[in-house]
Amino acid sequence: MYLLQIKRIGFTAINKIFTRNLYNIKEIKQNLNSVEIKWTDKKKVSNFNYIWLRDNCQCPLCIHSDSKQKLFLTSQVELDVKPINIDKDQETLKITWSSKSDSYHQSKYPFTFLRSFNQIKLLEHIKWNNSIIQSKNIWIKHDEYMNSDEKFFDSLKTLWKYGLLFIKDVPEKSDSIKNIVKRIGTLKHTFYGETFDVVSVPNAKNIAYTNLDLGLHMDLLYYEAPPGLQFLHCLKNSVEGGYSIFADSFAAVDNFKSEYPLDCSLLTKIPITFHYMNNGHHMHYNRPMIELDHFNNTFCVNYAPPFQGPIESLLDKDENEIFKFYQAYNRLCLFIEDPNLKFNIKLKPSEMVIFMNRRVLHGRTSFNPQSGERYLIGAYLELCEFKDKLRVLMRRFNEVNDLKEI
Repeated sequence: MYLLQIKRIGFTAINKIFTRNLYNIKEIKQNLNSVEIKWTDKKKVSNFNYIWLRDNCQCPLCIHSDSKQKLFLTSQVELDVKPINIDKDQETLKITWSSKSDSYHQSKYPFTFLRSFNQIKLLEHIKWNNSIIQSKNIWIKHDEYMNSDEKFFDSLKTLWKYGLLFIKDVPEKSDSIKNIVKRIGTLKHTFYGETFDVVSVPNAKNIAYTNLDLGLHMDLLYYEAPPGLQFLHCLKNSVEGGYSIFADSFAAVDNFKSEYPLDCSLLTKIPITFHYMNNGHHMHYNRPMIELDHFNNTFCVNYAPPFQGPIESLLDKDENEIFKFYQAYNRLCLFIEDPNLKFNIKLKPSEMVIFMNRRVLHGRTSFNPQSGERYLIGAYLELCEFKDKLRVLMRRFNEVNDLKEI
Protein backbone atom coordinates (compact mmCIF):
# COMPACT_ATOMS: atom_id res chain seq x y z
CA MET A 1 0.00 0.00 0.00
CA TYR A 2 1.29 3.42 -0.90
CA LEU A 3 0.78 6.72 0.82
CA LEU A 4 0.85 9.79 -1.40
CA GLN A 5 2.26 12.71 0.52
CA ILE A 6 1.66 15.91 -1.40
CA LYS A 7 3.01 18.46 0.99
CA ARG A 8 5.26 18.91 3.97
CA ILE A 9 4.68 21.59 6.58
CA GLY A 10 7.74 23.72 7.17
CA PHE A 11 9.46 23.14 3.84
CA THR A 12 9.68 25.58 1.00
CA ALA A 13 8.97 23.12 -1.78
CA ILE A 14 5.96 20.88 -2.31
CA ASN A 15 7.06 17.35 -3.08
CA LYS A 16 5.23 14.17 -3.96
CA ILE A 17 6.72 11.25 -2.10
CA PHE A 18 5.57 7.64 -2.27
CA THR A 19 6.45 5.67 0.84
CA ARG A 20 5.65 2.01 1.31
CA ASN A 21 4.10 0.72 4.51
CA LEU A 22 7.14 -1.23 5.68
CA TYR A 23 5.62 -2.69 8.83
CA ASN A 24 3.26 -5.59 9.40
CA ILE A 25 2.45 -7.85 12.31
CA LYS A 26 3.30 -11.54 12.10
CA GLU A 27 1.97 -12.68 15.47
CA ILE A 28 0.13 -11.24 18.49
CA LYS A 29 0.48 -12.80 21.93
CA GLN A 30 -1.63 -11.72 24.90
CA ASN A 31 0.17 -11.84 28.24
CA LEU A 32 -1.21 -11.11 31.70
CA ASN A 33 -0.40 -7.39 31.66
CA SER A 34 0.95 -6.76 28.17
CA VAL A 35 0.73 -7.66 24.51
CA GLU A 36 3.71 -9.04 22.63
CA ILE A 37 3.98 -8.23 18.94
CA LYS A 38 6.18 -10.08 16.48
CA TRP A 39 6.88 -8.10 13.33
CA THR A 40 7.35 -9.55 9.86
CA ASP A 41 10.67 -7.75 9.34
CA LYS A 42 13.92 -8.20 11.26
CA LYS A 43 13.05 -5.83 14.10
CA LYS A 44 11.84 -8.83 16.08
CA VAL A 45 9.55 -8.16 19.03
CA SER A 46 7.77 -5.26 20.73
CA ASN A 47 6.08 -5.50 24.12
CA PHE A 48 3.46 -3.00 25.28
CA ASN A 49 1.82 -2.75 28.70
CA TYR A 50 -2.00 -2.63 28.66
CA ILE A 51 -2.31 0.47 30.84
CA TRP A 52 0.25 2.25 28.66
CA LEU A 53 -1.61 1.27 25.50
CA ARG A 54 -4.99 2.44 26.80
CA ASP A 55 -3.38 5.71 27.93
CA ASN A 56 -1.97 6.20 24.43
CA CYS A 57 -4.96 5.29 22.30
CA GLN A 58 -4.75 7.01 18.92
CA CYS A 59 -8.42 6.90 17.93
CA PRO A 60 -10.31 10.16 17.13
CA LEU A 61 -12.13 10.02 20.48
CA CYS A 62 -8.82 10.14 22.33
CA ILE A 63 -6.65 12.26 20.02
CA HIS A 64 -8.12 15.32 18.32
CA SER A 65 -7.83 14.77 14.58
CA ASP A 66 -6.81 18.36 13.78
CA SER A 67 -4.79 19.55 16.77
CA LYS A 68 -3.32 16.06 17.49
CA GLN A 69 -3.80 16.79 21.18
CA LYS A 70 -4.95 14.35 23.85
CA LEU A 71 -8.65 14.54 24.79
CA PHE A 72 -8.66 12.68 28.11
CA LEU A 73 -6.65 12.46 31.34
CA THR A 74 -4.20 9.70 32.16
CA SER A 75 -5.86 9.49 35.58
CA GLN A 76 -9.08 8.37 33.84
CA VAL A 77 -7.50 5.11 32.69
CA GLU A 78 -8.63 2.15 34.80
CA LEU A 79 -5.57 0.48 36.35
CA ASP A 80 -7.02 -3.01 35.85
CA VAL A 81 -7.85 -2.43 32.19
CA LYS A 82 -7.56 -5.56 30.03
CA PRO A 83 -8.29 -6.31 26.37
CA ILE A 84 -11.34 -8.38 25.52
CA ASN A 85 -10.40 -8.51 21.86
CA ILE A 86 -7.27 -7.78 19.82
CA ASP A 87 -7.37 -7.60 16.04
CA LYS A 88 -5.52 -5.95 13.17
CA ASP A 89 -5.91 -4.84 9.60
CA GLN A 90 -3.18 -3.98 7.10
CA GLU A 91 -2.04 -0.85 8.94
CA THR A 92 -3.61 -0.76 12.40
CA LEU A 93 -3.70 -2.72 15.65
CA LYS A 94 -7.20 -2.66 17.19
CA ILE A 95 -7.90 -3.39 20.85
CA THR A 96 -11.32 -3.48 22.50
CA TRP A 97 -10.96 -2.86 26.23
CA SER A 98 -12.83 -4.16 29.24
CA SER A 99 -14.60 -1.50 31.25
CA LYS A 100 -16.45 -1.11 34.54
CA SER A 101 -19.03 0.93 32.65
CA ASP A 102 -21.54 -0.48 30.19
CA SER A 103 -19.65 0.86 27.15
CA TYR A 104 -16.53 -0.64 25.60
CA HIS A 105 -13.81 1.37 23.97
CA GLN A 106 -11.90 0.32 20.87
CA SER A 107 -8.40 1.74 20.56
CA LYS A 108 -6.54 2.01 17.29
CA TYR A 109 -2.76 2.07 16.89
CA PRO A 110 -1.13 2.58 13.49
CA PHE A 111 1.81 0.24 13.00
CA THR A 112 4.05 3.24 12.39
CA PHE A 113 3.06 4.61 15.81
CA LEU A 114 3.90 1.35 17.55
CA ARG A 115 7.17 1.02 15.69
CA SER A 116 8.26 4.48 16.78
CA PHE A 117 8.41 3.05 20.30
CA ASN A 118 10.03 -0.24 19.39
CA GLN A 119 12.85 -1.11 21.78
CA ILE A 120 15.75 -0.72 19.35
CA LYS A 121 18.58 1.75 19.08
CA LEU A 122 19.70 2.75 15.63
CA LEU A 123 20.36 6.48 15.61
CA GLU A 124 22.96 6.71 18.33
CA HIS A 125 25.74 9.13 19.08
CA ILE A 126 29.00 7.86 17.59
CA LYS A 127 31.96 8.80 19.78
CA TRP A 128 35.06 9.94 17.92
CA ASN A 129 38.67 11.00 18.16
CA ASN A 130 40.85 12.75 15.60
CA SER A 131 41.52 9.68 13.43
CA ILE A 132 37.89 8.51 13.47
CA ILE A 133 36.36 11.86 12.55
CA GLN A 134 38.82 12.38 9.71
CA SER A 135 37.73 9.06 8.20
CA LYS A 136 34.05 10.09 8.11
CA ASN A 137 32.23 12.09 5.46
CA ILE A 138 30.89 15.00 7.48
CA TRP A 139 30.72 17.49 4.58
CA ILE A 140 27.79 18.60 2.46
CA LYS A 141 27.51 21.12 -0.37
CA HIS A 142 25.46 24.24 0.30
CA ASP A 143 23.19 23.58 -2.68
CA GLU A 144 22.44 20.04 -1.48
CA TYR A 145 21.75 21.25 2.06
CA MET A 146 19.35 23.96 0.90
CA ASN A 147 17.63 22.28 -2.05
CA SER A 148 17.68 18.49 -1.59
CA ASP A 149 15.49 17.24 1.23
CA GLU A 150 17.12 13.80 1.09
CA LYS A 151 20.65 15.25 1.38
CA PHE A 152 19.46 17.67 4.05
CA PHE A 153 18.01 14.77 6.04
CA ASP A 154 21.26 12.83 5.70
CA SER A 155 23.22 15.85 6.93
CA LEU A 156 21.04 16.19 10.04
CA LYS A 157 21.52 12.52 10.86
CA THR A 158 25.27 13.00 10.47
CA LEU A 159 25.10 16.00 12.78
CA TRP A 160 23.17 14.01 15.38
CA LYS A 161 25.57 11.06 15.23
CA TYR A 162 28.87 12.96 15.36
CA GLY A 163 27.84 16.39 16.67
CA LEU A 164 29.78 17.98 13.81
CA LEU A 165 28.99 18.94 10.20
CA PHE A 166 30.71 21.10 7.59
CA ILE A 167 29.09 22.89 4.66
CA LYS A 168 31.09 24.03 1.64
CA ASP A 169 30.37 26.49 -1.17
CA VAL A 170 28.34 28.74 1.13
CA PRO A 171 27.71 32.15 -0.50
CA GLU A 172 30.07 34.69 1.03
CA LYS A 173 27.28 36.96 2.25
CA SER A 174 26.54 38.08 5.78
CA ASP A 175 22.98 36.70 5.70
CA SER A 176 23.89 33.22 4.39
CA ILE A 177 24.12 31.92 7.93
CA LYS A 178 20.54 32.97 8.68
CA ASN A 179 19.23 31.00 5.71
CA ILE A 180 21.15 27.90 6.78
CA VAL A 181 19.86 28.11 10.37
CA LYS A 182 16.29 28.75 9.19
CA ARG A 183 16.41 25.59 7.08
CA ILE A 184 16.27 23.82 10.46
CA GLY A 185 14.47 26.25 12.77
CA THR A 186 14.49 29.68 14.40
CA LEU A 187 17.64 31.60 15.24
CA LYS A 188 18.22 31.84 18.98
CA HIS A 189 18.48 35.47 20.08
CA THR A 190 21.06 36.18 22.80
CA PHE A 191 22.58 39.40 24.13
CA TYR A 192 25.00 39.08 21.19
CA GLY A 193 22.03 39.41 18.82
CA GLU A 194 20.61 37.02 16.23
CA THR A 195 24.08 36.62 14.75
CA PHE A 196 27.49 37.72 15.98
CA ASP A 197 30.82 38.60 14.40
CA VAL A 198 33.92 36.67 15.44
CA VAL A 199 36.70 39.13 14.72
CA SER A 200 39.62 40.57 16.68
CA VAL A 201 38.66 43.95 18.16
CA PRO A 202 40.31 46.37 20.65
CA ASN A 203 39.15 46.18 24.30
CA ALA A 204 37.27 42.94 23.64
CA LYS A 205 34.47 42.00 26.07
CA ASN A 206 34.93 38.32 25.16
CA ILE A 207 38.17 36.42 24.62
CA ALA A 208 36.73 35.08 21.35
CA TYR A 209 37.05 38.61 19.97
CA THR A 210 40.82 38.67 20.45
CA ASN A 211 43.67 37.02 18.56
CA LEU A 212 44.64 34.93 21.60
CA ASP A 213 44.58 31.17 21.86
CA LEU A 214 41.04 30.12 22.80
CA GLY A 215 40.93 26.82 24.68
CA LEU A 216 38.27 24.15 24.33
CA HIS A 217 34.91 25.18 25.74
CA MET A 218 31.14 25.34 25.22
CA ASP A 219 29.23 28.59 24.69
CA LEU A 220 26.76 30.36 26.97
CA LEU A 221 26.79 27.88 29.85
CA TYR A 222 25.80 30.80 32.06
CA TYR A 223 22.39 30.80 30.32
CA GLU A 224 19.63 28.76 31.93
CA ALA A 225 19.13 27.08 28.53
CA PRO A 226 22.42 27.17 26.58
CA PRO A 227 22.07 26.85 22.80
CA GLY A 228 22.07 23.32 21.46
CA LEU A 229 23.80 24.11 18.18
CA GLN A 230 26.30 26.68 17.03
CA PHE A 231 26.95 27.80 13.44
CA LEU A 232 30.15 29.52 12.27
CA HIS A 233 30.47 30.83 8.71
CA CYS A 234 33.97 31.75 7.53
CA LEU A 235 34.14 34.87 5.34
CA LYS A 236 37.86 35.66 5.72
CA ASN A 237 40.78 33.68 7.12
CA SER A 238 44.10 34.72 5.61
CA VAL A 239 45.97 35.07 8.92
CA GLU A 240 48.84 32.97 10.18
CA GLY A 241 47.28 30.56 12.68
CA GLY A 242 43.59 30.78 13.51
CA TYR A 243 42.86 27.05 13.25
CA SER A 244 39.53 25.84 14.62
CA ILE A 245 39.73 23.01 17.15
CA PHE A 246 36.97 20.49 17.91
CA ALA A 247 36.79 17.57 20.35
CA ASP A 248 34.07 15.10 21.32
CA SER A 249 33.38 15.58 25.03
CA PHE A 250 31.27 12.39 25.09
CA ALA A 251 34.34 10.39 24.05
CA ALA A 252 36.39 12.15 26.73
CA VAL A 253 33.80 11.29 29.40
CA ASP A 254 33.69 7.64 28.28
CA ASN A 255 37.47 7.38 28.57
CA PHE A 256 37.39 9.16 31.93
CA LYS A 257 34.59 6.96 33.28
CA SER A 258 36.35 3.73 32.32
CA GLU A 259 39.39 4.72 34.40
CA TYR A 260 37.80 6.78 37.20
CA PRO A 261 34.14 5.69 37.61
CA LEU A 262 33.76 7.19 41.10
CA ASP A 263 35.20 10.52 39.96
CA CYS A 264 32.82 10.50 37.01
CA SER A 265 29.85 9.91 39.31
CA LEU A 266 31.00 12.76 41.57
CA LEU A 267 31.07 15.23 38.66
CA THR A 268 27.42 14.47 37.88
CA LYS A 269 26.38 15.66 41.35
CA ILE A 270 28.31 18.81 42.24
CA PRO A 271 27.28 21.92 40.25
CA ILE A 272 29.88 24.30 38.85
CA THR A 273 29.22 28.02 38.65
CA PHE A 274 29.32 29.68 35.23
CA HIS A 275 28.96 33.42 34.88
CA TYR A 276 29.38 36.41 32.58
CA MET A 277 29.97 39.80 34.20
CA ASN A 278 30.70 42.44 31.58
CA ASN A 279 29.24 44.99 29.22
CA GLY A 280 26.16 45.64 31.38
CA HIS A 281 25.33 41.96 31.92
CA HIS A 282 25.56 39.61 34.89
CA MET A 283 24.59 36.11 33.78
CA HIS A 284 24.90 33.29 36.31
CA TYR A 285 24.01 29.58 36.43
CA ASN A 286 25.10 26.43 38.29
CA ARG A 287 25.26 23.05 36.52
CA PRO A 288 27.37 19.88 36.93
CA MET A 289 30.20 19.13 34.53
CA ILE A 290 28.47 15.93 33.38
CA GLU A 291 24.70 15.58 32.98
CA LEU A 292 23.02 12.20 32.45
CA ASP A 293 19.73 11.30 30.78
CA HIS A 294 17.18 8.84 32.20
CA PHE A 295 19.07 5.97 30.52
CA ASN A 296 22.15 6.99 32.55
CA ASN A 297 23.97 8.03 29.37
CA THR A 298 25.86 11.30 29.01
CA PHE A 299 23.33 13.91 27.92
CA CYS A 300 25.64 16.91 27.88
CA VAL A 301 28.98 18.12 29.20
CA ASN A 302 29.47 21.59 30.69
CA TYR A 303 32.99 22.89 30.24
CA ALA A 304 33.87 26.55 29.76
CA PRO A 305 36.94 27.55 31.83
CA PRO A 306 36.94 31.23 30.74
CA PHE A 307 33.41 31.63 32.11
CA GLN A 308 33.76 29.55 35.25
CA GLY A 309 33.07 31.48 38.45
CA PRO A 310 33.78 30.67 42.11
CA ILE A 311 32.18 27.26 42.66
CA GLU A 312 29.44 28.05 45.17
CA SER A 313 28.36 24.44 45.77
CA LEU A 314 31.71 23.72 47.45
CA LEU A 315 31.25 26.31 50.19
CA ASP A 316 29.43 23.91 52.53
CA LYS A 317 31.66 20.89 51.79
CA ASP A 318 34.37 19.59 54.09
CA GLU A 319 38.05 19.54 53.15
CA ASN A 320 37.99 15.94 51.96
CA GLU A 321 34.98 16.52 49.69
CA ILE A 322 36.57 19.64 48.21
CA PHE A 323 39.81 17.76 47.53
CA LYS A 324 37.95 14.88 45.86
CA PHE A 325 36.04 17.29 43.65
CA TYR A 326 39.12 19.13 42.42
CA GLN A 327 40.94 15.84 41.92
CA ALA A 328 38.07 14.54 39.77
CA TYR A 329 37.85 17.85 37.90
CA ASN A 330 41.57 17.83 37.10
CA ARG A 331 41.45 14.23 35.93
CA LEU A 332 38.55 14.89 33.56
CA CYS A 333 40.36 17.92 32.14
CA LEU A 334 43.28 15.68 31.18
CA PHE A 335 40.92 13.52 29.13
CA ILE A 336 39.23 16.56 27.57
CA GLU A 337 42.59 17.98 26.54
CA ASP A 338 43.85 14.66 25.15
CA PRO A 339 45.65 15.56 21.87
CA ASN A 340 44.28 12.38 20.25
CA LEU A 341 40.74 13.72 20.60
CA LYS A 342 41.39 17.10 18.99
CA PHE A 343 40.44 17.72 15.37
CA ASN A 344 42.09 20.83 13.91
CA ILE A 345 40.93 22.51 10.71
CA LYS A 346 41.50 25.91 9.18
CA LEU A 347 38.18 27.08 7.82
CA LYS A 348 38.31 28.68 4.40
CA PRO A 349 36.05 31.42 3.07
CA SER A 350 32.70 29.92 1.92
CA GLU A 351 32.94 27.11 4.50
CA MET A 352 30.68 26.71 7.52
CA VAL A 353 30.74 24.45 10.54
CA ILE A 354 27.72 23.36 12.59
CA PHE A 355 28.30 21.61 15.90
CA MET A 356 26.37 20.44 18.95
CA ASN A 357 27.26 22.99 21.59
CA ARG A 358 26.34 20.68 24.51
CA ARG A 359 28.58 17.90 23.18
CA VAL A 360 31.37 19.11 20.92
CA LEU A 361 34.00 21.35 22.49
CA HIS A 362 35.44 24.05 20.28
CA GLY A 363 38.42 26.36 20.42
CA ARG A 364 40.89 28.24 18.26
CA THR A 365 44.64 28.59 17.97
CA SER A 366 46.12 32.07 18.29
CA PHE A 367 46.79 34.07 15.13
CA ASN A 368 48.82 37.04 13.95
CA PRO A 369 46.36 39.87 13.17
CA GLN A 370 49.05 41.67 11.17
CA SER A 371 49.37 38.77 8.73
CA GLY A 372 45.90 39.01 7.20
CA GLU A 373 42.19 39.02 8.06
CA ARG A 374 40.03 36.59 10.02
CA TYR A 375 36.27 37.10 10.04
CA LEU A 376 33.57 34.60 10.95
CA ILE A 377 29.85 35.07 11.57
CA GLY A 378 28.14 32.95 14.22
CA ALA A 379 24.60 31.99 15.19
CA TYR A 380 22.81 29.66 17.59
CA LEU A 381 19.84 27.28 17.46
CA GLU A 382 17.90 25.54 20.22
CA LEU A 383 18.42 21.77 20.37
CA CYS A 384 14.65 21.19 20.56
CA GLU A 385 14.20 22.87 17.17
CA PHE A 386 16.86 20.64 15.62
CA LYS A 387 15.17 17.56 17.09
CA ASP A 388 11.81 18.81 15.84
CA LYS A 389 13.07 18.99 12.26
CA LEU A 390 14.84 15.65 12.49
CA ARG A 391 11.73 13.89 13.80
CA VAL A 392 9.59 15.38 11.03
CA LEU A 393 12.05 14.14 8.42
CA MET A 394 12.23 10.72 10.03
CA ARG A 395 8.48 10.35 9.73
CA ARG A 396 8.54 11.60 6.18
CA PHE A 397 11.26 9.19 5.11
CA ASN A 398 9.77 6.28 7.08
CA GLU A 399 12.47 6.02 9.72
CA VAL A 400 10.08 6.39 12.65
CA ASN A 401 11.59 3.43 14.50
CA ASP A 402 14.55 5.69 15.31
CA LEU A 403 12.45 8.45 16.85
CA LYS A 404 12.65 7.51 20.51
CA GLU A 405 16.43 7.93 20.39
CA ILE A 406 16.22 11.70 19.89
